[in-house]
Amino acid sequence: MTQDTDIGKQLKDTFDPYIKVDVKLWDAFATKLQLRQFKKNEIIKDAGQIEHYINFISTGSVGNFISGKGSETCISLSVANSFSSDYYSFLNQKPSIIYSRALETSNLFSLTHKDLAQLYSRSAMGVWIGKAIAEQLFIQRQQIQIDLLTLTAEERYLKLLSEKPEIFQWVSLKHIASFIGVTAESLSRLRKNIR
Repeated sequence: MTQDTDIGKQLKDTFDPYIKVDVKLWDAFATKLQLRQFKKNEIIKDAGQIEHYINFISTGSVGNFISGKGSETCISLSVANSFSSDYYSFLNQKPSIIYSRALETSNLFSLTHKDLAQLYSRSAMGVWIGKAIAEQLFIQRQQIQIDLLTLTAEERYLKLLSEKPEIFQWVSLKHIASFIGVTAESLSRLRKNIR
């Protein structure tokens, strides 16, 4: 099995809950992807830059951050078998204040803005795949906002622990605390109370 076929199956498995597409279409899509590898803490896209890629995380994890007033806020955490991008910047092709960092050694299969536009123009398959990616990114973002507004800090922590337990092996507690909307000290107390 080739690497493209492997990533095609990985994409199909990831997207079956959203959209059922034959693996052959995912294999064809995978030929447009370029493998990019990042070491732990390496910047993938810096603040003030334009996002040129949508990244499928094959292995590893990625965080999107905003810095301000002397602190760093984690606005999204993405793990293997999901997409990560500064999607706002990607869509409008303008710089943004969001930066992305590999939270562990990570392999990303990346699609450029130009290649995605070509996929859209060439086939219905390209439109379907673009729609599936956009929907997954929207669902991830919307769920984060809903959780911040409707769940307690403890409930957000337990949900993250339940849905993405592997993230606790690789992502620092300060980033997890920021992501669930609490200070590192509050997260430490919360974890102690839960035990």
